[in-house]
Amino acid sequence: MSQAAVCVVVPVYNAAATLDRCVQSVVSQQVTGGLQCVLVNDGSPDNSGALCDAWAAKDPRVQVLHQGDLGVSMARNNGMALADSEFLVFLDSDDALRPGALQAALDAQHADPDAFVVWNHTTDAADPAPVTQDGASLPPAKLARLWLDCYLPMPWNKLYRTALARTLQFDKSFTLGEDLQFVLDYVALLQTAQPLWHFRQLTAPLTFYDCSSGGSLSHRYHTDYCPVWVQHFTKLNAAAEALHAPAEDLHLLHRTELRFYAEGAADILHRDPGTPAERRRRAAEALRAPWLRTLLRTLKAEKSYSPYYLPCLWRSLTLLNAMYTSKIYGSSWLFGKLDWAGYYLFLGKRQR
Repeated sequence: MSQAAVCVVVPVYNAAATLDRCVQSVVSQQVTGGLQCVLVNDGSPDNSGALCDAWAAKDPRVQVLHQGDLGVSMARNNGMALADSEFLVFLDSDDALRPGALQAALDAQHADPDAFVVWNHTTDAADPAPVTQDGASLPPAKLARLWLDCYLPMPWNKLYRTALARTLQFDKSFTLGEDLQFVLDYVALLQTAQPLWHFRQLTAPLTFYDCSSGGSLSHRYHTDYCPVWVQHFTKLNAAAEALHAPAEDLHLLHRTELRFYAEGAADILHRDPGTPAERRRRAAEALRAPWLRTLLRTLKAEKSYSPYYLPCLWRSLTLLNAMYTSKIYGSSWLFGKLDWAGYYLFLGKRQR
């Protein structure tokens, strides 16, 4: 079989309820130059493996790899190794491609050969938005802004050059956020391999993201959330600074990082499996982290305020928990009061 224009790699684990929808959305794509689909069954205890085999039996473009329960990173890595295509797309087994998505991405790529094509997603399976190649070119310096706008963190809304992507690996040592590490590694590779590269941000949502599953990794508690995100944010900040991100983007990035980290620390008090005393000890350790102290100094130097600034500066679990619970459980009035109190008490008229 000649090389396909694009390969879609789908890691599969306990996906019997959504796999047919996912694969159907791939094989229904009309792609000039041909299509390959690699399904990697990651030791699913349900009948996902049999469903994968059934798809391969009825469509020669579908290839199946069965592996032990090695995790999503190894599933993607092993799927990449089987890709025989010019370009590569990742897709999760509970999501789907919208009709015409792959050709729109390829058309945008061919019209702008130096581009790294990225696109939006929708959570509405019946979204009427047209699928087109329309979009805007953005310089590499907009990396931080793309992360803030939720275009950068995930791997499945991007068109990768297979030859470049296969020189990289998803890091299986991470329990969350490994996607961002891979994307940042790919961007660093583009810096060397394609000096004229830039982002091409498509307007249309090309992927349907199913957020109905409560089992999503994004909803699970991770005991190593704070130290893991320190690693991710350290790498993200270094990349954004190396690409000369605008100051306003960096300031917003730093404020957002503090929110992520502070809410992760507060979440320890609510969902950590330890005793109440152990929860408080672990949350207090998170507030003493050197990375956090550096971030607070950076925010102060930037004259940039975050609602979680004072609780983290004072290492106050009581205030941190009050702000977190008022936000998470819908008491916007209390959160706003605490936010403004901190703003005027400590930072006066500094920029929000």
